[in-house]
Amino acid sequence: MSIQSSTIIKLERRQACKVLGVIMIQYLANFGGILTILIFIHFFTDWLFQSHAEAMVKHNHSAIRAKHCAIYTLGFVPLLALTVSPFEFLASISILFFSHFYLDTYHLVFLWAKYIRRPPEMNEDPVGGFIQFVSTPLGKILMIAIDQISHITCLLPVVWMIMRHLPTS
Repeated sequence: MSIQSSTIIKLERRQACKVLGVIMIQYLANFGGILTILIFIHFFTDWLFQSHAEAMVKHNHSAIRAKHCAIYTLGFVPLLALTVSPFEFLASISILFFSHFYLDTYHLVFLWAKYIRRPPEMNEDPVGGFIQFVSTPLGKILMIAIDQISHITCLLPVVWMIMRHLPTS
């Protein structure tokens, strides 16, 4: 192989890496943009369409939680109807409803507190200690943060389904 042909191959590899880099940046930008839209819908429907009374009891009352989750899920319907296949629409609606139904029990937050955070309040009586922990300012902040991180994480498969239908350039 001559010096000239090895230089050409190096240039072609550099160009290929550059093109791949641009494609990855476009993909991540699209992914982030769609995730941002879904997060906006999440906050809008989760927080604005829920009364204080519902928010205080939904974790213990499945009927109230189901009503809240149905309203929450309906907020995503227009976007999903325009962007995904019928099967992905049903899959997305199911993911949104059932993940929200589970997460609003705060069971996952309880498990996080018990096994990862391990506040001293939970040593003797995990349930009573959890109630004590989330009554503190730090406990409230962490409960909301872990809850919202969990909700946003459940949006990721929906983002992926929408991404499958974006036009490629």
